[in-house]
Amino acid sequence: METRKQPPLEQWIKSTLTAERLDAQSLIVTIFGDSIAPFGGHAWLKSLITLAEPFGLNERLVRTSVFRLAAEGWLVASRQGRRSEYRLTPQGFSRFEHAHRRIYSTSKPDWDGRWTFVVLPSSEVAPTRAQLKSELEWEGFVPLGTGLLAHPSARLDAVGGIIDRLKLRRQVFVLTGGETVPLRGRTLRDFAKDAWSLEALAQGYAQFMARFIPLRQSLQKTADLPPQPAFIARTQLIHFLRRVQLRDPQLPEALLPADWPGHAAYALAASIYALLYERANEYVRSTLEVESGFVPPLTPYFYQRFGGLLNTLA
Repeated sequence: METRKQPPLEQWIKSTLTAERLDAQSLIVTIFGDSIAPFGGHAWLKSLITLAEPFGLNERLVRTSVFRLAAEGWLVASRQGRRSEYRLTPQGFSRFEHAHRRIYSTSKPDWDGRWTFVVLPSSEVAPTRAQLKSELEWEGFVPLGTGLLAHPSARLDAVGGIIDRLKLRRQVFVLTGGETVPLRGRTLRDFAKDAWSLEALAQGYAQFMARFIPLRQSLQKTADLPPQPAFIARTQLIHFLRRVQLRDPQLPEALLPADWPGHAAYALAASIYALLYERANEYVRSTLEVESGFVPPLTPYFYQRFGGLLNTLA
């Protein structure tokens, strides 16, 4: 009996899913952020299990993952009889909005040469310093010493939100300053290369491109794109882009090496996403509707991803 040859897209999906086991909790975060948040940010557990199943996540792994995400403040659960629904908390929506800017935004911050410094005096207890350091590093700050972190183009609203959330407004000093040109030695580009491990980040972008250039090629050979494979491919695209993008400090262009691969990786992701998003959304909506009966309209901000999806297609 002749074996059916798999279409190029199905071949790519199978090879990537078998190449690396995906972390269950991280994948659920990707599914919520990329697919569920634009449809209102809530889903029945059974719908989540259905969405996660193609990635090798069984019911136990999904239940464990959403339970942990609820414990960490991302999600809140509600019950209706024997069924459970999970929705994003305000904190969860805030985190996804932050990730949205980091992953999908085209804009690079304009830079006037000034840096932002956050100082937490050494008199503060170590756990407090560690928590602030962790939160600011997620924003791209680099530690320069105990209780001192810096970033060349920090978003002050995000910094203020972190400080207020940790209740450190009266303990933390936020300063700005620029390079003293007469005393210049090494260039700031050299400093950025060492401080943020840009070579390792560049390797991450190169690996992302090596993984997803074949996906774009397979999509170019796919005449009729099925909804579920489109969802699987789009979820993988954002999952791996998110993994490298959230390590990117979003430095100004002036501090990046020439031919920074992050630009090409972003352009590749944008072109693939534009080919996948409509059919992927069909699958997400139909899966959510099975349990809920009604799914809110897709939020308009969805179309702002990657500089405007409708513009990308045009």
